Amino acid sequence: MLELLFLLLPVAAAYGWFMGRNSVRNEDRREQEEFSRQYVTGLNLLLSDQPDKAVDLFIQLLDVDTDTLETHWTLGKLFRRRGEVDRAIKIHQNLTSRPTISERQRRLAMFELGLDYLAAGIFDRAEEMLVAMQNDKEFAEPCQRYLLELYESTHEWDKAIKVALKLARHDASAEPLVAQLYCELASLQDDPEYSEKYYQKARKHEPDNVRAALALGRMWYEQGAHSKAQKILTGILDADPAFISEALPILQACFESQNDEAGFIQFLHKCVSEANSTTAAMLLSEAIARTSSIEEAEQFMQSALLRNPTMKGFHQLMDFHIRAADVGRARDSLQMLQRLVQHQLQQRPKYRCRHCGFAGSTLYWHCPSCRVWGEIKPITGLDGD
Repeated sequence: MLELLFLLLPVAAAYGWFMGRNSVRNEDRREQEEFSRQYVTGLNLLLSDQPDKAVDLFIQLLDVDTDTLETHWTLGKLFRRRGEVDRAIKIHQNLTSRPTISERQRRLAMFELGLDYLAAGIFDRAEEMLVAMQNDKEFAEPCQRYLLELYESTHEWDKAIKVALKLARHDASAEPLVAQLYCELASLQDDPEYSEKYYQKARKHEPDNVRAALALGRMWYEQGAHSKAQKILTGILDADPAFISEALPILQACFESQNDEAGFIQFLHKCVSEANSTTAAMLLSEAIARTSSIEEAEQFMQSALLRNPTMKGFHQLMDFHIRAADVGRARDSLQMLQRLVQHQLQQRPKYRCRHCGFAGSTLYWHCPSCRVWGEIKPITGLDGD
């Protein structure tokens, strides 16, 4: 009897192993069937135009582990890019609450959640997330750049400057950005003393900042400091010749206030030779017409157009032709043609962003299209200066 028991023990062990394995298989089969049933339910929800419920179900089906984590990241970013920010928020909130992911993955989920809130316009929560993540070396710089985007959207220039200064400590290319932010802060001041203070700070971070130079030149001219205004505005020719046309009207008033027409004419010649400025050529031609003759002004304008053909210059040349023409059909025809050119000039944009190509009639220092600072400049060439 005892021998028979020992003989049956291997059979019992084999039977137990077989039944156990069969039980595991049955459990796996039930889990697979449940997964398939829920997957089909999710597809039906999608087809029945209930995508929110479908997304929730699919998120539940995807247990967060090393195999499915990339799927969660991809889904979250896809939803955010498509503008379905609520779904992206659900996915990233789900990730932050899972105990199975690593601490780095949890921080990454918090960072992505901050970007979701930023995209959704929930700025207070986005700020809270991104400010907290600034202390993490891995995410410090991207967090600071997104915080800048946030503060620019909310026009919180004080906060934006603090963040930009942190970036500038490690990245010298951020200095022009700091200068632009100080200019924004300066433009909001009611007290000219504070405005000047912030514009001067802008010039410390970017000595050739044209925006600050133009603003200070206008401010000092209005305060009667004409010599001071003249000095900073003439410096624009060296800092960025494309903007000299913006400064010339105030510069003309500065030279006139000091009875220095000869000095202004000399500066205009410099603008024509170094910057090919049509505005300067037009002012010079008017000076020639006053001091010499219409014929000489015409000749000067013709030579300027040969060097730098522009619609503005052609309009000015036509004006001289009209002044010199006798009253009659020829003069009437010239006047009609000049009006057509004038209409065309009014329809053309005056400024264009060098980064994205956005064009308009207003000088923006922060491009409304690509959101890049300091890339919009006066248009040059046939349609420009």
